[in-house]
Amino acid sequence: MGRMKTERPANRRAPERKRPRGDTRELLLRAAGALFAAHGYRETRTQDVCRLAHANIAAVNYHFGGKKELYRAVWDWALERAVREESGGGRLSSDPDRTWLYKYVHACVLSVFDTGSSGTLSRLMACELADPSPISAEILSTHVAPRRAELERRLRRMVGPGVTDDQIGCCIFAIHAQFTALAISHPTRKALFGSDRPSPREAEQFAREICAFVIGGIRAIRPLPPALAAGNAR
Repeated sequence: MGRMKTERPANRRAPERKRPRGDTRELLLRAAGALFAAHGYRETRTQDVCRLAHANIAAVNYHFGGKKELYRAVWDWALERAVREESGGGRLSSDPDRTWLYKYVHACVLSVFDTGSSGTLSRLMACELADPSPISAEILSTHVAPRRAELERRLRRMVGPGVTDDQIGCCIFAIHAQFTALAISHPTRKALFGSDRPSPREAEQFAREICAFVIGGIRAIRPLPPALAAGNAR
């Protein structure tokens, strides 16, 4: 009786993990944005960025030249996305002042709840302030300062001639203090929205209410025209 032939089992390759769609550079920016925003500059490793992006271990060096350059690129990427969200796709400076202010406030509301593109930028800022990176001064001057300067320029124009630096500083503080209180106070969020995260409609309505409050404050501190001021002084 002849020997029966036994068939060798075919070599079966382990199923490959599905690679996210998108080009490698964009995938690296998304992964790095998530990790830098969660852990800060010092605690984020480029190996982890590559792993999260399903990219070669040398991909960061190839596409960006190193960790610092990747960090700069992530800030550019996050700011561009936040500006696009705030402006509805256009440039911030092209909007009328009140429209711009609403979009700025709305983006701040979303960032508090880590919703939308502004959430990443907000968490990057928080990490940078808590544990500054080696290029902190550069980051703050090129990415944070311009947004504050734009807000200041808009407020000065809305208040009108004669406004003082102290008044503008108080306006900026009052605007941002509302979001700080919202971010740190769980009972406040519960009272306003019934949960830790508002619906898109609730976030929009809340932004409009804050805007109305801010514009009321601007009217209250707006200097009197010179003729009226002179008449009141008599």
